[in-house]
Amino acid sequence: MERRKFITGAAAAAATMAVTGSQTASSQSKVEWKMVTSLPVGYPSVGVSADRFAERVTKMSGGRLSIKVYGGGQLVPAFGTQEAVENGVAEIYHGSGSWFSGRDLAHNFFGVIPFGPDVREFNAWLRHGGGQELWDEFTNPRGLKCFAGGGSGVQTAGWYKEPINSLADLKGKNFRITGLGAKVFSKIGANPVALPPGEIFPALQSGTLDGAEWVGPAFDLAFGFHKILKHMYTPSFSDIYGGMEFGINMAAWDALDDELQAIVQTCAQAEQELMTSDGYYSNVLALKKLEGLGVQISTLPDDVWEALTSATREVMEEVRGSSDLVGRIHDSMNAFMRDSVAYRDLYDLPLMQKKSVYHA
Repeated sequence: MERRKFITGAAAAAATMAVTGSQTASSQSKVEWKMVTSLPVGYPSVGVSADRFAERVTKMSGGRLSIKVYGGGQLVPAFGTQEAVENGVAEIYHGSGSWFSGRDLAHNFFGVIPFGPDVREFNAWLRHGGGQELWDEFTNPRGLKCFAGGGSGVQTAGWYKEPINSLADLKGKNFRITGLGAKVFSKIGANPVALPPGEIFPALQSGTLDGAEWVGPAFDLAFGFHKILKHMYTPSFSDIYGGMEFGINMAAWDALDDELQAIVQTCAQAEQELMTSDGYYSNVLALKKLEGLGVQISTLPDDVWEALTSATREVMEEVRGSSDLVGRIHDSMNAFMRDSVAYRDLYDLPLMQKKSVYHA
């Protein structure tokens, strides 16, 4: 009798071990993803961000999910990354929504919006004001799962070969700018040109462009704008959050188990904070370098600001009416922005003025 109990127990244990072993082997199966980006490999802050994210995911998953990063043009065209992920050529992309705005205007709200939210405001709206839910509603049906990947903060308005003393100096200028900012520039009489990051400097050298916006001091310094352009204007009216994103092929996302999905989402949130702080710190130091290189740094004239404000209102009303979903995203973000601006007028603005005096 005892021998029969032992045999039965041993058989049950063996069966349990077999099932557990099968589950363990399954849970340890490795997944390999390709990440396509629009930036050159190793480009400071924004470019390195993709590498950091890939390394962190690989490490946190114990190698169960590894990601290989391809720089702009290495696997697919620099501005073809999102489409490549939708079509399954790669599993994930890293880029800015403004670069994909030609495919759908809704992309702009999750990257670059004229007179829109900064990093703090964007995160508050995205995570607590319904922004992520609207993003999912927009991208999920297209086969994408998107997460915020960091923001550059308020960017440079632009670099020019000649000084901008009035609105008339912008008329007819070939100026590199993307997203809704390009539509605004078109309305004020400039000629916007959308170019991938790696093509900006050569176009400036050849004279194809009269000016360009990219990101901020650190990023512009890395591209060498100061070597051929001496007039830098700040702040930008259009690139305030300067957001980057990670877009994942939905089938690839759904194929991950709960643990790997949690790792990817956590790593995206961690990289958003790290890239944002990295970009800010680098920009603060780079501005001092540019000042020492003879760059003339100033703010755009009042009549330019007036024209940009008026043109932006026109563009945003056109965008709002382009579709029901875009209208709802616009209204949701704007409702929060009205409250946020009122709040910051009482808290942030007075404090910044006092801090300027204290740290002078």
